[in-house]
Amino acid sequence: MTIFLGLLLGAIVGATLGLIGAGGAILAVPGLVAVLGLSATAATTSSTIIVGSAALAGALSRRKTGTVDLKIGLTFSAVGIIGTFIGTLLLKVIPENVTLLIFAFLMFGAGYAMCCRDNPEPKAEKPKWHLVIIAATFVGILTGLLGIGGGFLIVPALILFLKVPTKVATGTSLVAITANSLLAFALRFEFWDQIPVIEVTVFTISAITASLILSPIAGRLNAKVLKKSFSVVIFLVGIYTLITNFN
Repeated sequence: MTIFLGLLLGAIVGATLGLIGAGGAILAVPGLVAVLGLSATAATTSSTIIVGSAALAGALSRRKTGTVDLKIGLTFSAVGIIGTFIGTLLLKVIPENVTLLIFAFLMFGAGYAMCCRDNPEPKAEKPKWHLVIIAATFVGILTGLLGIGGGFLIVPALILFLKVPTKVATGTSLVAITANSLLAFALRFEFWDQIPVIEVTVFTISAITASLILSPIAGRLNAKVLKKSFSVVIFLVGIYTLITNFN
Protein backbone atom coordinates (compact mmCIF):
# COMPACT_ATOMS: atom_id res chain seq x y z
CA MET A 1 0.00 0.00 0.00
CA THR A 2 2.85 2.36 0.89
CA ILE A 3 4.55 1.67 -2.46
CA PHE A 4 1.29 2.35 -4.33
CA LEU A 5 0.78 5.64 -2.52
CA GLY A 6 4.40 6.54 -3.23
CA LEU A 7 3.83 5.93 -6.94
CA LEU A 8 0.66 8.02 -6.87
CA LEU A 9 2.18 10.91 -4.95
CA GLY A 10 5.29 10.82 -7.12
CA ALA A 11 3.14 11.05 -10.23
CA ILE A 12 1.27 14.05 -8.81
CA VAL A 13 4.52 15.82 -7.91
CA GLY A 14 6.00 15.15 -11.36
CA ALA A 15 2.78 16.25 -13.05
CA THR A 16 2.66 19.59 -11.24
CA LEU A 17 6.31 20.31 -12.01
CA GLY A 18 5.90 19.26 -15.63
CA LEU A 19 2.75 21.29 -16.20
CA ILE A 20 3.28 24.54 -14.26
CA GLY A 21 6.97 24.45 -13.31
CA ALA A 22 6.25 24.73 -9.59
CA GLY A 23 4.69 23.16 -6.55
CA GLY A 24 6.55 19.85 -6.37
CA ALA A 25 7.89 20.07 -2.83
CA ILE A 26 4.69 21.65 -1.52
CA LEU A 27 3.04 18.30 -2.21
CA ALA A 28 6.06 16.03 -1.71
CA VAL A 29 6.92 17.03 1.86
CA PRO A 30 3.44 16.61 3.42
CA GLY A 31 3.04 13.41 1.39
CA LEU A 32 6.28 11.96 2.73
CA VAL A 33 5.27 12.89 6.27
CA ALA A 34 1.75 11.44 5.96
CA VAL A 35 2.46 8.31 3.89
CA LEU A 36 5.92 7.27 5.05
CA GLY A 37 5.72 8.76 8.53
CA LEU A 38 8.97 10.69 8.07
CA SER A 39 10.06 13.52 10.32
CA ALA A 40 10.00 17.01 8.85
CA THR A 41 13.79 16.96 8.48
CA ALA A 42 13.81 13.57 6.72
CA ALA A 43 10.88 14.58 4.48
CA THR A 44 12.39 17.90 3.41
CA THR A 45 15.75 16.23 2.75
CA SER A 46 14.14 13.45 0.71
CA SER A 47 12.10 15.98 -1.25
CA THR A 48 15.27 17.61 -2.59
CA ILE A 49 16.05 14.36 -4.43
CA ILE A 50 12.52 13.81 -5.71
CA VAL A 51 11.82 17.38 -6.77
CA GLY A 52 15.30 18.00 -8.16
CA SER A 53 15.19 14.85 -10.29
CA ALA A 54 11.69 15.53 -11.61
CA ALA A 55 12.54 19.17 -12.36
CA LEU A 56 15.67 18.12 -14.28
CA ALA A 57 13.63 15.65 -16.34
CA GLY A 58 11.04 18.33 -17.08
CA ALA A 59 13.67 20.91 -18.05
CA LEU A 60 15.40 18.50 -20.44
CA SER A 61 12.07 17.55 -21.96
CA ARG A 62 10.98 21.19 -22.37
CA ARG A 63 14.17 22.37 -24.05
CA LYS A 64 12.86 21.04 -27.35
CA THR A 65 9.83 23.32 -27.07
CA GLY A 66 11.87 26.51 -26.66
CA THR A 67 10.35 27.30 -23.25
CA VAL A 68 13.56 27.04 -21.20
CA ASP A 69 16.15 29.80 -20.79
CA LEU A 70 19.15 27.97 -19.34
CA LYS A 71 21.18 31.14 -18.71
CA ILE A 72 18.48 32.89 -16.69
CA GLY A 73 17.65 29.75 -14.70
CA LEU A 74 21.27 29.15 -13.68
CA THR A 75 21.84 32.85 -12.92
CA PHE A 76 18.81 32.95 -10.63
CA SER A 77 20.08 29.85 -8.82
CA ALA A 78 23.63 31.23 -8.48
CA VAL A 79 22.34 34.41 -6.85
CA GLY A 80 20.33 32.31 -4.38
CA ILE A 81 23.26 30.18 -3.18
CA ILE A 82 23.93 32.42 -0.16
CA GLY A 83 20.29 32.14 0.85
CA THR A 84 20.47 28.35 0.63
CA PHE A 85 23.42 28.31 3.02
CA ILE A 86 21.48 30.53 5.45
CA GLY A 87 18.40 28.32 5.22
CA THR A 88 20.42 25.18 5.91
CA LEU A 89 21.88 26.78 9.05
CA LEU A 90 18.39 27.79 10.21
CA LEU A 91 17.28 24.16 9.80
CA LYS A 92 19.46 23.25 12.79
CA VAL A 93 17.81 25.73 15.16
CA ILE A 94 14.15 25.88 14.08
CA PRO A 95 11.86 23.16 15.58
CA GLU A 96 10.24 20.68 13.17
CA ASN A 97 6.68 21.71 14.04
CA VAL A 98 7.56 25.31 13.20
CA THR A 99 8.98 24.13 9.86
CA LEU A 100 5.68 22.43 9.01
CA LEU A 101 3.74 25.55 10.02
CA ILE A 102 5.89 27.63 7.68
CA PHE A 103 5.07 25.15 4.95
CA ALA A 104 1.34 25.42 5.59
CA PHE A 105 1.29 29.21 5.42
CA LEU A 106 3.42 29.16 2.27
CA MET A 107 0.85 26.83 0.73
CA PHE A 108 -1.95 29.28 1.50
CA GLY A 109 0.08 32.13 0.02
CA ALA A 110 0.92 30.15 -3.11
CA GLY A 111 -2.69 29.04 -3.48
CA TYR A 112 -3.91 32.62 -3.24
CA ALA A 113 -1.35 33.82 -5.78
CA MET A 114 -2.34 31.11 -8.27
CA CYS A 115 -6.08 31.39 -7.78
CA CYS A 116 -6.77 35.04 -7.14
CA ARG A 117 -4.04 36.97 -8.94
CA ASP A 118 -3.52 37.25 -12.68
CA ASN A 119 0.02 38.00 -13.80
CA PRO A 120 -0.07 39.99 -17.07
CA GLU A 121 2.38 39.11 -19.82
CA PRO A 122 5.56 41.08 -19.21
CA LYS A 123 6.38 44.18 -21.24
CA ALA A 124 9.81 44.94 -22.61
CA GLU A 125 11.55 46.61 -19.66
CA LYS A 126 14.95 46.39 -18.02
CA PRO A 127 15.14 43.74 -15.27
CA LYS A 128 14.97 45.12 -11.72
CA TRP A 129 18.14 43.41 -10.54
CA HIS A 130 17.98 44.60 -6.94
CA LEU A 131 14.61 42.87 -6.65
CA VAL A 132 15.98 39.80 -8.40
CA ILE A 133 18.74 39.53 -5.78
CA ILE A 134 16.23 39.85 -2.94
CA ALA A 135 13.84 37.31 -4.47
CA ALA A 136 16.60 34.81 -5.32
CA THR A 137 18.08 35.06 -1.82
CA PHE A 138 14.67 34.53 -0.21
CA VAL A 139 13.99 31.53 -2.42
CA GLY A 140 17.41 30.17 -1.48
CA ILE A 141 16.62 30.46 2.24
CA LEU A 142 13.37 28.55 1.75
CA THR A 143 15.21 25.91 -0.26
CA GLY A 144 17.77 25.34 2.48
CA LEU A 145 15.24 25.42 5.31
CA LEU A 146 12.32 23.55 3.80
CA GLY A 147 13.86 21.38 1.10
CA ILE A 148 11.82 23.04 -1.65
CA GLY A 149 12.82 24.08 -5.13
CA GLY A 150 10.92 27.35 -4.75
CA GLY A 151 9.14 27.16 -8.10
CA PHE A 152 5.99 28.87 -6.86
CA LEU A 153 8.18 31.88 -6.01
CA ILE A 154 10.61 31.61 -8.92
CA VAL A 155 7.92 31.75 -11.63
CA PRO A 156 6.39 35.10 -10.54
CA ALA A 157 9.89 36.48 -9.86
CA LEU A 158 10.98 35.67 -13.41
CA ILE A 159 7.81 37.23 -14.84
CA LEU A 160 7.76 40.40 -12.71
CA PHE A 161 11.47 41.14 -12.27
CA LEU A 162 13.21 39.63 -15.30
CA LYS A 163 10.29 40.22 -17.68
CA VAL A 164 10.30 36.63 -18.91
CA PRO A 165 7.16 35.45 -20.82
CA THR A 166 4.95 33.17 -18.72
CA LYS A 167 5.52 29.96 -20.68
CA VAL A 168 9.27 30.49 -20.66
CA ALA A 169 9.17 31.34 -16.94
CA THR A 170 7.48 28.04 -16.04
CA GLY A 171 10.06 26.11 -18.06
CA THR A 172 13.04 28.13 -16.84
CA SER A 173 11.97 27.68 -13.22
CA LEU A 174 12.65 23.96 -13.63
CA VAL A 175 16.33 24.76 -14.20
CA ALA A 176 16.49 26.86 -11.04
CA ILE A 177 14.54 24.24 -9.07
CA THR A 178 17.00 21.55 -10.17
CA ALA A 179 20.04 23.57 -9.13
CA ASN A 180 18.47 24.72 -5.83
CA SER A 181 17.32 21.22 -4.89
CA LEU A 182 20.65 19.54 -5.64
CA LEU A 183 22.55 22.18 -3.68
CA ALA A 184 20.18 21.83 -0.73
CA PHE A 185 20.62 18.03 -0.84
CA ALA A 186 24.42 18.37 -0.79
CA LEU A 187 24.29 20.76 2.18
CA ARG A 188 22.07 18.33 4.11
CA PHE A 189 24.67 15.54 4.11
CA GLU A 190 24.28 14.99 7.86
CA PHE A 191 20.62 13.99 7.31
CA TRP A 192 21.21 11.56 4.43
CA ASP A 193 20.98 8.56 6.76
CA GLN A 194 17.33 9.49 7.49
CA ILE A 195 16.27 8.95 3.86
CA PRO A 196 14.30 5.70 3.24
CA VAL A 197 16.12 4.70 0.05
CA ILE A 198 13.63 2.22 -1.47
CA GLU A 199 10.52 4.32 -0.89
CA VAL A 200 12.15 7.55 -2.08
CA THR A 201 13.49 5.76 -5.17
CA VAL A 202 9.95 4.64 -6.08
CA PHE A 203 8.63 8.15 -5.42
CA THR A 204 11.40 9.69 -7.57
CA ILE A 205 10.99 7.34 -10.54
CA SER A 206 7.25 8.01 -10.59
CA ALA A 207 7.82 11.78 -10.42
CA ILE A 208 10.39 11.71 -13.24
CA THR A 209 8.10 9.64 -15.45
CA ALA A 210 5.13 11.99 -14.99
CA SER A 211 7.32 15.04 -15.57
CA LEU A 212 8.77 13.62 -18.78
CA ILE A 213 5.34 12.74 -20.13
CA LEU A 214 3.58 16.01 -19.32
CA SER A 215 6.33 18.64 -19.76
CA PRO A 216 6.22 18.68 -23.60
CA ILE A 217 2.47 19.35 -23.68
CA ALA A 218 2.50 22.06 -21.01
CA GLY A 219 2.85 24.83 -23.58
CA ARG A 220 -0.39 23.79 -25.28
CA LEU A 221 -2.53 23.80 -22.15
CA ASN A 222 -4.40 26.67 -20.52
CA ALA A 223 -2.01 27.83 -17.82
CA LYS A 224 -4.66 29.80 -15.93
CA VAL A 225 -6.96 26.80 -15.56
CA LEU A 226 -4.06 24.61 -14.46
CA LYS A 227 -2.87 27.10 -11.86
CA LYS A 228 -6.34 27.64 -10.41
CA SER A 229 -6.96 23.89 -10.22
CA PHE A 230 -3.62 23.39 -8.53
CA SER A 231 -4.39 26.18 -6.05
CA VAL A 232 -7.32 24.12 -4.74
CA VAL A 233 -4.95 21.19 -4.12
CA ILE A 234 -2.51 23.49 -2.32
CA PHE A 235 -5.22 24.87 -0.03
CA LEU A 236 -6.36 21.35 0.88
CA VAL A 237 -2.83 20.15 1.63
CA GLY A 238 -2.18 23.30 3.68
CA ILE A 239 -5.27 22.67 5.79
CA TYR A 240 -4.28 19.02 6.25
CA THR A 241 -0.76 20.03 7.32
CA LEU A 242 -2.09 22.48 9.90
CA ILE A 243 -4.54 19.92 11.33
CA THR A 244 -1.94 17.14 11.63
CA ASN A 245 0.62 19.54 13.07
CA PHE A 246 -1.71 20.75 15.84
CA ASN A 247 -2.81 17.17 16.58
